[in-house]
Amino acid sequence: MNLKHILFFTAACCAAFPAVAEDSDEKAESSHVEIILADGDTITGYMRNDAKTILKNMFSKTGTIRQYINVGKEPKGGETQRYNAPQICQYRFLEATEGYPEGAICVSDMINSPGLFKPMRFVRGFAWLRDRRESGSIMRWDVWESTGGQNSITRLVPAIGVRFKGAAGAIPVMVNGRFSDSLMLIYLKKKYPDLYKAWNEYFHKSKDAKAHRREFSDNPSSALLFYEDFMQTHDPLNDEITENDEPTKEDEGKGKE
Repeated sequence: MNLKHILFFTAACCAAFPAVAEDSDEKAESSHVEIILADGDTITGYMRNDAKTILKNMFSKTGTIRQYINVGKEPKGGETQRYNAPQICQYRFLEATEGYPEGAICVSDMINSPGLFKPMRFVRGFAWLRDRRESGSIMRWDVWESTGGQNSITRLVPAIGVRFKGAAGAIPVMVNGRFSDSLMLIYLKKKYPDLYKAWNEYFHKSKDAKAHRREFSDNPSSALLFYEDFMQTHDPLNDEITENDEPTKEDEGKGKE
């Protein structure tokens, strides 16, 4: 990771977890979270934006997919506990917003993180939950994008991905507001040819393909409705994978701000 990537990633982490003002109860509550741990226990606390957690995320082998969070019992001061993605099922911000009337939810799940010659590499990390149905989930996370050209700029941009029921993990379908399903096509062609044919027909070959792509851009959950129709006559995906890209016990621990 070069200096430019470090600066962009640091800015993104700070934006995700803004610092809590010392004299503002309102801002403090905006970092108040309820966490469901992997063992089923539920705890509450305040998201803490400490330097060590930012650095651990920055240099994690998961790339731009966040792996760690740091939580304190109080919004400022005192001891904090650092958690990695395998330790958590999800966390939910308790302060409601217009976009998230029940509070924004971040899930710990397997996410496509392509590596060199490994387009179908999946790692566990945190992604924002956009929708969740019986047929799967819609998630958002960040990826690097290069503008190309002689003076190319690399920047972090949002990716919207689909996590079909039975799939190995979430796969990006829209990057920086553009429909971009090449990784989904690669995955489905290898893992489920019938679903690949149905997806390719629906989003690329049918007379309404352009409208379907536009519909996904407006409402990514349309992909889950497509999958539900597919499962009326087909079995769902069955592609469980071994989660071998997770931090070890040595990565767990406490942090202090």
